[in-house]
Amino acid sequence: MEFGILSILPSILAIVLALATKNVFLALFASLLVGNFILSGYSLMGMLVGTKDMIVNVFSSSSSTSIIIILLTLGGMFYLIEKAGGLKGFTALMIKKRSIVKSRVGAELFTWLIGVLVFIDGTLSVMITGSISRPLTKAFGISPEKTAWIVHSTATPMSILVPIAAYGPYIASFIEAQGIENPTTQMVRGIGFNFYCIFAVLGVAVFVLLKKDFGPMKKAEAAYIAAATGSVSGEDDSDIAGDPSKAKFLLIPMVVMIVVTIAYIFYSGSGNLMDGDAETGLIFGIMAGTIYLIIAMAVTKMGSVMNNISTFFQGCGNMMDIVAIMVFAYALSNLLGSLGTADYLSGVLVKLINPAIFTAIAFLFTCVISFATGTSAGTIAIMMPILLPMALALNVHIPMIVGAVAGGAVFGDHSSPISDTTIMTCSSTDCDVVSHVKTQLPYSLCFAGGAIVLYLILGFIL
Repeated sequence: MEFGILSILPSILAIVLALATKNVFLALFASLLVGNFILSGYSLMGMLVGTKDMIVNVFSSSSSTSIIIILLTLGGMFYLIEKAGGLKGFTALMIKKRSIVKSRVGAELFTWLIGVLVFIDGTLSVMITGSISRPLTKAFGISPEKTAWIVHSTATPMSILVPIAAYGPYIASFIEAQGIENPTTQMVRGIGFNFYCIFAVLGVAVFVLLKKDFGPMKKAEAAYIAAATGSVSGEDDSDIAGDPSKAKFLLIPMVVMIVVTIAYIFYSGSGNLMDGDAETGLIFGIMAGTIYLIIAMAVTKMGSVMNNISTFFQGCGNMMDIVAIMVFAYALSNLLGSLGTADYLSGVLVKLINPAIFTAIAFLFTCVISFATGTSAGTIAIMMPILLPMALALNVHIPMIVGAVAGGAVFGDHSSPISDTTIMTCSSTDCDVVSHVKTQLPYSLCFAGGAIVLYLILGFIL
């Protein structure tokens, strides 16, 4: 059954309610009810049963369940790190003893650099980058909103710009499915036309170096600084009054986590990083880091093994709010699939065919779909099979359309309040989801606008 324009109602409702009420949980729940009301043929009982079934069915997906386990266990591990003094110790080490980071700009660039370097997987990158950078940016009086923006606008785009990352073979597979020769080469060439992601990564660095904030971000930074009780250069600040020697309780678990994660990805991919299971690797990595912490804390007389295990589970429990939002977001994603939201939106694109402006329109609609659905991988899966044959028929430059779809998909993945990486970024940086979306969106729209202009120019050249 086709639902037409009604298929986009739940996603619009979720976004509008999230921004209006500043309560993502309420927004997602309301959109699930409305969507299931439509899906059940306007039956109240069908709406309730359908909503329950979609929430329960989230756990039938190994990928969704793995992400939830990652959130819970990472929360537990970092609660242990906090109790051991690792966060304050790391901040003190970076600021006081080694003077590696000497200023707000330095802390922001350090965060940006981690996001650039940890590019294997978008989910993995935002969690690692946010978790490492949070105590440092907090110590320099940088707002959670700005930290989340730097993390999200660097880590997520980088995961699609590096060809050996998870997205590389994923995109190449859709190119190959259309019978296009040299799909890997086309994918790699498409990276140069992924203007949105390039602008996002470079734009963060430029804005940081210029010390320029605008829109809601400027207000958030001003409010956070005004509310701060101390600063790095001023009086005592509890975030930097730590013992540098305790930095090992952050650094060693993080190294253990990363090494075990990457080792398992190589193992599960039979030596190929691109074919490995990043989610399982991350779970194993987190548990390895946690086991080290539990034992190391016991050895240094910071609680018994059993007490440290209890502390770990307490940290897991602290993540329940984020996990609930994530479950509802995954349920909404499944709902939108049942309603055919992406198919409807992409079908509208077919009516707007003009070779010169085709790429710009394709990018714009991909942005709309990814923002409405909150998924980059799902958007790519919908748009590539539709747009690539059209591009071939219209003789549009294939690498450019590949780059446009990839960039448009990332736009929604790190701009939408219902995206999993948005929720996970906020979790790792201790930022409110709605505040993150409101402060980041003006920058995202700026980068997207620049990409559209380039696609329009190149559309008349290539």
